[in-house]
Amino acid sequence: MYKKFTDEELVELLRNGGDKAFDELYYRYRDALVRFVYLRMKSIPAAEEIVQEVFTTIWERRQNLSIQKFSAYIYTSVRYAALDYIKENSVTDQYIQEVIDSSSKEDLNTNSIEDAIFHDELHDAVNKAAALLPKKSKEVFILSRFKQYTNKEIAEELNVSSETVKYHISYALKFMRTYLGEFN
Repeated sequence: MYKKFTDEELVELLRNGGDKAFDELYYRYRDALVRFVYLRMKSIPAAEEIVQEVFTTIWERRQNLSIQKFSAYIYTSVRYAALDYIKENSVTDQYIQEVIDSSSKEDLNTNSIEDAIFHDELHDAVNKAAALLPKKSKEVFILSRFKQYTNKEIAEELNVSSETVKYHISYALKFMRTYLGEFN
């Protein structure tokens, strides 16, 4: 029934309480938006999360929506949400990678005692967080970040698909960001 409506008509129905109108908009755009974000981020779980958050925001604000062209609005919203996601998560990812890289080096070149203490605390926190990961995610994370295996090598080593490897890496990094939040 709702397939015949334009996007703008669906937005109007949604504003007036039409739950099915929301469902139709979601199904029209979800897959294309996930692909759109994936091309920029190379992470399906992150892309799905971003798209879901944008649609959640639309749902929460449905009674106050004032959208002239829904397709332009949704793509712009998703693009900005992806940029925010990258900005929020890049600092912690950089710290995690620096700790992992330096843990394989014998000598630590620090500028001060404070840097050394911070590094040691972060290193301990990364190890504790890795220990708390589910078994498969932990294996994938260690092979990827500590042993520098490629996704293909990990997939072959663990006899899983590349998509499974990507999922576990994404899950592990998301867990690490949450666990290591105090280091931002």
